Amino acid sequence: MAGFMGTPDGDETIALLERVQTKDDFHAKRWRCLSHPTRALETLSPVAILEIGILNARDLAERESGMWRSDTTADSFVQVVLDDQELEKCITPVARGKKQPTWLYHCEVDILAPMSMIRLQVFDDQPTEKVPIGFVDVCVGDIPYDKPIEGWFELRFQDNFQSTSVHRYNHHCETREETVSQREFEEELKKKQGNKGNQAPDPEVGMDGGESETIVVKKPYFASSKERAMDAFQACVHSTADRAEEYGFQTLSASLKEGTTERYRSNNGELYISLKLKTVVSSSDSLFALALDAPPPVNRGIRETTELKRTPDIQQCVDEVWEVKVQLLDDAVLCCVYGFKYLISWRCWPLSLLYLVGSLVCCYRSYWWWAILPLLLSVSLVVNSFPEQRKYMTRGGLNADLTEEGFKHTAAWRNTDEVHSFIGRLLTEDMKARLDNPRNSHKLRAFAAQCMRDGVPTVSLSELRLALMAAPFVVDADKASAFQLHEPVWVDGRDRAVITELTAVPDRITVELQPTLLDKEKHVKVVHQRQITKRGESIPSLPKWATEMVMSSAMVQIYPPLEGIRLGLLPLISTLTGIVTWKNRSVAVGLLVGLLVVSAVFFWAAIMHIIKSDEQGMLSRSQEVIILVLRSLDNFIAAIITIVVFLCQAWWMAHFSSLTKIMQRRGRQRTAPSNWAFFKEDPDQSEMLKNLLSKEAEQYPHGMFHLPHMSTDASAAYAAHYNRQ
Repeated sequence: MAGFMGTPDGDETIALLERVQTKDDFHAKRWRCLSHPTRALETLSPVAILEIGILNARDLAERESGMWRSDTTADSFVQVVLDDQELEKCITPVARGKKQPTWLYHCEVDILAPMSMIRLQVFDDQPTEKVPIGFVDVCVGDIPYDKPIEGWFELRFQDNFQSTSVHRYNHHCETREETVSQREFEEELKKKQGNKGNQAPDPEVGMDGGESETIVVKKPYFASSKERAMDAFQACVHSTADRAEEYGFQTLSASLKEGTTERYRSNNGELYISLKLKTVVSSSDSLFALALDAPPPVNRGIRETTELKRTPDIQQCVDEVWEVKVQLLDDAVLCCVYGFKYLISWRCWPLSLLYLVGSLVCCYRSYWWWAILPLLLSVSLVVNSFPEQRKYMTRGGLNADLTEEGFKHTAAWRNTDEVHSFIGRLLTEDMKARLDNPRNSHKLRAFAAQCMRDGVPTVSLSELRLALMAAPFVVDADKASAFQLHEPVWVDGRDRAVITELTAVPDRITVELQPTLLDKEKHVKVVHQRQITKRGESIPSLPKWATEMVMSSAMVQIYPPLEGIRLGLLPLISTLTGIVTWKNRSVAVGLLVGLLVVSAVFFWAAIMHIIKSDEQGMLSRSQEVIILVLRSLDNFIAAIITIVVFLCQAWWMAHFSSLTKIMQRRGRQRTAPSNWAFFKEDPDQSEMLKNLLSKEAEQYPHGMFHLPHMSTDASAAYAAHYNRQ
């Protein structure tokens, strides 16, 4: 018997557990989808069943080879993931030592949210860990009901396990992984040809114009490790070469790798999958399910895998941090700060006086706010249309260009600290020099104070460089290696580029500016050598253990929010900057006209109000209404905000939101597999699998562990025995 604090009997525990875990019937509680959609997703039974058949695979990526491990064949299995949650009941057995594994595995996935995401993740069951090989994402909302889909699904490289499942799926629907890989291979081939001149083409590429083998390509660090197809001797040689390169013996590593062959991959293999989506409720009930949203997808950022720990892509993180810094801090925040300082320091007294008077009038009569603020913004917009005046307002020692013009803009502030900041940037970024001792910063500040008089530089920028080189407290920075072709560099400390040509003109280098989030095109320009800095030099030099334990884990934590800022804020900031600086002239003119119209309307309302208050004239009824509405506009806005805050969380507003989602999603077309670039049909493979299934059914009449007609207990026992072999 169970005591006061005891536990119930076994049967009672099982019954209690079943009662707690049993979900409500969807038909009986379908109205919960409208009133409480989040609770409905958690507590209602499914509206559809997705039948998944994981039949077999081909050309799977092989595991990493080693000194004592020559067999690179993966022990592969497949895990089904629903909305970033692994399903324990949907996992295939391990196919050990199979290059072309066959599972013939079937499972069913309960579907409630119409836009749920399914991921098929392939793992390699290694002795110490489960290493991910590749994956493919599928949206349930694109799968038609009661229509079987069967074919090869392309597996993506594990290093593309980034961002969210929705973003990955949309990208994969548009472009196959092998298409992207072939494009990267062709670009790499052009670079090699540029370095080595005319060479015989790679026999695997097949450039003879006729039919050739498919180009198989993979990213560099995968090509040198995980995706090698080699025998035992090559495994030993490559392992030794890797260790030699790791410990700095570059010559030995190059000699060991010379003559060996590597196989480059276009994808991480393919899975032969069958899918069929079946409804288990009526068509009217399925409409209610359209109101349900799948759980928010997890933003993976940079993948958190063993490859990340071995080869952390620190440069990518540094580049994107620097891009955010330039666009957000230098071009937005600092420009606004300098613009505000320009006004309050009375460098242009008519503009400062106008802002002061306007602010005082708004303080005296609050209804003038809507008339004066648009007018002041219009004045600022007009002033920004003059590039030279705009730079004098928004550029200083922290963000001015390291040019003669930037030096003049900095000196115009008549502030020693600004000139000190400018010279400090010139010293490190342009001259590649430094102070001999950080304690001599006061000497550099005293030097900066003598370089400016009454807002005008006393020397030119070239003379300033010569003076700094002659200063006793300035020394050259540590000598760096010469620039090489195709080396990643920064141009002017803000633009990512790659060196394309070392020109015959001294100190002149041709670079190709790389595409960015805001500019997708590549541009070629010739720059002075002092304008460029090696991008790799921005990465701190850390011991190997620190890189593995600190940098990689830090990137995994930092990259997702950084990516959110980069993708969310930078396009908005770029758009606003284009309007304010009159790069988008049509929008700037429209905004200026709109501000002037608003200011004129509210000026009229304020003047009419003064006339009425002084009883110097009579207003019509319509004029009084217009004036009342305009003067109460701020009150109306506050009332609207209050209403929205209180009503958006109201229980009855959930019905309106749910009905809106149903109307939007009702007409959605389920177009799979025609919209899947990663899918290929193969009737011959389907027929072969059917024959194999019938043969196994005859040979093993009691069933195999992976066949759907085998019992659960027998399947578990056979799987345990199979995994021990």
